[in-house]
Amino acid sequence: MREETTVLYASKFPDLDGTVRNESVKDILNDIFTYKAAAEVIVKRKISKRLDYEKIPAGKRKDEFNRRFGLVKNGNYEQTPYLHRYVRDAFRHGVGHADNQFVVRSDKHKESVVNGKLVVSVRICRQWIDLTTNTTGKNVKLAGSNLRLILEHGMIRICYGFDKPKGRPCGKGEAAVDKGYTEAVVDSNGRHYGEGFGTVMTEYSDRVTELVRNRNKLSAIADKAEAKGDLEKAKRIRENNLGSVKFDRLCDSFRHRISDIAYKTAHLLADNYGHMISEDLTWAMAPNRGREKGKRYNRLMNSWAKGILADALNSVFLQRGVEHDIVNAAFTSQIDHRTGLLQGTRNGDRFTGIDGVVMQADENAAKSVLARFYDTEITRYMSKDEVKQILLQRASGATEHQKALVGRSSASDSTECG
Repeated sequence: MREETTVLYASKFPDLDGTVRNESVKDILNDIFTYKAAAEVIVKRKISKRLDYEKIPAGKRKDEFNRRFGLVKNGNYEQTPYLHRYVRDAFRHGVGHADNQFVVRSDKHKESVVNGKLVVSVRICRQWIDLTTNTTGKNVKLAGSNLRLILEHGMIRICYGFDKPKGRPCGKGEAAVDKGYTEAVVDSNGRHYGEGFGTVMTEYSDRVTELVRNRNKLSAIADKAEAKGDLEKAKRIRENNLGSVKFDRLCDSFRHRISDIAYKTAHLLADNYGHMISEDLTWAMAPNRGREKGKRYNRLMNSWAKGILADALNSVFLQRGVEHDIVNAAFTSQIDHRTGLLQGTRNGDRFTGIDGVVMQADENAAKSVLARFYDTEITRYMSKDEVKQILLQRASGATEHQKALVGRSSASDSTECG
């Protein structure tokens, strides 16, 4: 992997300075190592769950765990089918798209202001190149930071890292939030934030799906024309109809709209509260993946917008000093917050209790998330089956018929990705 990446940069840019090449390759490898470390955490959890399933005695548990995870660390997991499956699921291989980027070391660039514009001088191909930016340079501090130069559609983006200053003071009080779809979040006090969040997500998903479908048709036409020897037609289609400029612009536009809603929501929550509780809705821990609900539903629920919202909450809460705790998300949408039991049914934005009382579903879920924080039995990384077993045990006198009803209700439509 290291050798292939180095050859890529060396072949496309033979005059590239060694420091730029080395820093760029190092950056790519660090991303891979970070991804691998995250995958190892997931594999650890799965191995631990399997030891529970196999009922390994407590005295032998630590040694057995170290032996199995050692096979993963040493790369000898392929001989054990289930370990091989765990690694494949957690550490998926993909295609890198970093051939349009460079990383310039902190001592290989300098800055100046010329005619009211910030000019960044970088040493790339054995010479200094001046890049005139569209900013005046106010509040831009590049000294001591590595720069990432990204070449996109005839323009160069200059990215750099910096420490965010401490934000304005946060509010007081405590609340939990349920991450919804119609709006970004609903807190346990009944306040709704990020109206229109779901509308933007739906519009983005539907437009991108339609564009990709049409592009695939045009690509098939170009392939057929090329197979018939009509190279001119195939070239014309690929150059004029299968470009990425407009498509990337559309995606960026929606990302900015989603980010705007997400960060405004996070700041409003920080204005009102000093302690926030939210659900763990990561893909590995999500209790319902909705595979049976259709491609469009899955596409909407698994959108990157959920990641943007989570990043916004974490970033803003950290900057403004809000204490943020995350709890297990399993069945918080199916619990009646008044009893803490799996009673009632959820249908879209309505939750109907066992006594016939109709509540706003996201508000009910947010209150259940708040109660989950103080639940000493249900931990964050419990599986949905373990959580369900605890909830059923709390429902005194639950019959097998009632358990079957609970199983069906847990698969009902939900406005959250969990």
